[in-house]
Amino acid sequence: MSHLDPEQEVERLFVAVPLPDTLLEYLKNESARVSSGLKFARWTHFKDFHITLQFLGDTPRENIPPLYEALRKVARSSKGFQLKLGEWGTFGLPDSPRVLWAGISGELEPLKELQQKVVSATLPLGYTPEMRTYNPHLTVARKYRGEDPFTLEQLENLRIENQPPGELLPDIGWTVEGFVVYATRMHAIPMYEMTEKFTFF
Repeated sequence: MSHLDPEQEVERLFVAVPLPDTLLEYLKNESARVSSGLKFARWTHFKDFHITLQFLGDTPRENIPPLYEALRKVARSSKGFQLKLGEWGTFGLPDSPRVLWAGISGELEPLKELQQKVVSATLPLGYTPEMRTYNPHLTVARKYRGEDPFTLEQLENLRIENQPPGELLPDIGWTVEGFVVYATRMHAIPMYEMTEKFTFF
């Protein structure tokens, strides 16, 4: 399975855990509920939601097969685990955040172990790991542009106020059974295209 652009000599790649369709649909609806009341410059297209494991950056096409082989070995040595959607939060200044995100909860240790395995496998191939601590999350929106200071309370109020009557929060947990490599397609909607999939079994 390969969806690489034959015209491209270099692909901007990253490794990530994809989300099940039910969770993508839920996040699409949640974003719609709050986006009318919160001014952010960019909202994530629902098909672009993912949990980043490692950003690889611009990768020459000839370097992609050995990358995939290294990642296949990671997948073969990994087992499935359970994750859930967690609390929402922000990065940046609390009253003017640069990122609005949804957190991840559940079996975080296997997720962190998987991230470390990916980093270790790609290091000999010349990919540099980020220095900051791994903080798994789903980026919902970027660059707050509202006139009033942003608050998480304001966000939660919008989510509750716009909840359709009688609708219960779904059981938004899932089993991670693999990971993927995405290529960034600038100016496309959605912006990320899966180029290869790696399953644990």
